[in-house]
Amino acid sequence: MVMQQSLSELSNTQPRFVERVDEPIDRNEVLRYLGYPEGVTPNQRIAGMLDDWIEQASRIAAPRAVYRVLPVIAKDRKSLRVETAAGFTEFRGAIGEFLGSSLSIAVFIATAGPQVERLASKLLREQDDLGAMVLNAVGAERAEAAEAVVLRQLREMAGPAGMAPTLPYSPGYCGMKLVEQRKLFSLFDTQWVGVTLTPDCLMQPIKSVSGLVGLGLAADVVNFGSPCDRCEHHNCNMRR
Repeated sequence: MVMQQSLSELSNTQPRFVERVDEPIDRNEVLRYLGYPEGVTPNQRIAGMLDDWIEQASRIAAPRAVYRVLPVIAKDRKSLRVETAAGFTEFRGAIGEFLGSSLSIAVFIATAGPQVERLASKLLREQDDLGAMVLNAVGAERAEAAEAVVLRQLREMAGPAGMAPTLPYSPGYCGMKLVEQRKLFSLFDTQWVGVTLTPDCLMQPIKSVSGLVGLGLAADVVNFGSPCDRCEHHNCNMRR
């Protein structure tokens, strides 16, 4: 009975918003997106240019996110069904490998906002390839920073109920087809967060992320472990 009450408090048909990200840009993450191996830093000239572009990007980035927590009503190795106000939505993919311990699911969309991407495109037209690369790397970092706020809020909500979040699982990766994006986006009015889908199910702005995060009993989530530990794709850039 206590667990059912806790789940009903976590699960809500109303979306929750992340309107700002206070954490500064993680320079090491930007370097990682630029392809620098861990522990390797650019030379002094490049480092100065990087810092200038990172500072400009920090002024125009507008990271934000939206998410909803929905109860799981059925699941197996290849599908997971969540309850919505309109009935239910079923996601298909390697669900059991990633979210098998979940009792509720948080669906989310996070973005860096359009301005970083627009400036990067402008720099490309002006043949400033380095500036464009840095701006795109910052955009990726800011989108993931917004996602990190969602995960932190989920941990804070789930903890008192004895629950914990899983790793995020995104359409287009690890056995979930990209077209599952349409189901995810159907759960939101995306005008607020400012992210839309193209006919090919790509997100606009490009520097955006979406996905599912499971919520289960903390002990079950720990015992279930990371699906990345069981995956044979050791060079995957989504590996956690």
